Amino acid sequence: MFHKGRPARLLAVFGLVAASALSASPVRASAPEVIGPIHSTGTFFGSECGFDGRIDFDVTETFTIFRDDDGEPGRIIYRVRAPHDIFTNLETGESFVVRGMFQEFIERIPGTNDYTKEISGFRYLVNQPGQGVTIQEVGRVVYGDLDQTVVLFQAGKHQLLFEEDFELLCGLSG
Repeated sequence: MFHKGRPARLLAVFGLVAASALSASPVRASAPEVIGPIHSTGTFFGSECGFDGRIDFDVTETFTIFRDDDGEPGRIIYRVRAPHDIFTNLETGESFVVRGMFQEFIERIPGTNDYTKEISGFRYLVNQPGQGVTIQEVGRVVYGDLDQTVVLFQAGKHQLLFEEDFELLCGLSG
């Protein structure tokens, strides 16, 4: 759920949206299309933190796509339920749990091919053994772009608001 490979997942999401846009018919233009729930479990290995790490994940994702009269995606709701991902530093054996339950609202800016993204819920709650919750990304954030670099609004506790903030996670077991 929380590795730098997440942009790859988002590319896959938009690939699904693009593929379904090509198959849109005028009859389906007014009814939302629901993809999922898609349940995935597995293991991801990486060294983004400067050491070998493993993420054991269990996630359920659902996509709801609302199209305009031309069949183009105008709004997408992406729901994620990841109750118990485990990040392990393979060099030290230290691990911690990351939980997430959130939804992303991706909406086209009228008259453009640009989108805003609103994320609400708890994207990341990091639990460390003996310490409890040590990092939180909870509440609501509205980004002015899909890359999540322009914050238009925020409420809640945001320790992982931007991609560079994810270095905090590396420090927990590094």
